[in-house]
Amino acid sequence: MKNMNDKTKKWLVVAGGLAVSAVLLVLIAGAFKTPAVEDADIPQSSSEVQDIVVDAPDITEKENDITVPAIDIPEEVKSSNGVDTGTEQTIQPDVEEKPTYTEEELTNPNQKPNGEKVDPPTEENPTPPQTQDNPQEQPSASTGGGLPGFDNVPNAGESENIYVDGMKENGNKIGIMD
Repeated sequence: MKNMNDKTKKWLVVAGGLAVSAVLLVLIAGAFKTPAVEDADIPQSSSEVQDIVVDAPDITEKENDITVPAIDIPEEVKSSNGVDTGTEQTIQPDVEEKPTYTEEELTNPNQKPNGEKVDPPTEENPTPPQTQDNPQEQPSASTGGGLPGFDNVPNAGESENIYVDGMKENGNKIGIMD
């Protein structure tokens, strides 16, 4: 090996590496190869006739000895959700028509339009009690945020914009960093 220079040694190492790589490539490719399908040998047809014998089982059970227990069918429970009998099927009951009221029924202070009597005002109770079907929402005292769900974030005021000569739009500084 003393007669070989560095250039020859380098080419021998490269050639050896290529040879090992080629061998590994062939072995790996062979592992993925599907095995050849071998045809099954079909036996020669023979002219001999074989008798097939089937033993019939002895059935001793008779039809009259079989008993079946009675099946209890629960009564059907009717629900108010809909009708499911026959060809007419509904999921919800039909909507009742909205009643129409005359102008006199709408303006009568002693009676509601549906016919209920209204208590007239008395000296103890100058105005009849009024019930609210939809109570009004009380505005919350929001101190910050401005968006729903961000009420607990305090308002820090206006945002500050600082202009620096050596700063790009993405925030990276240009030049010497102190």
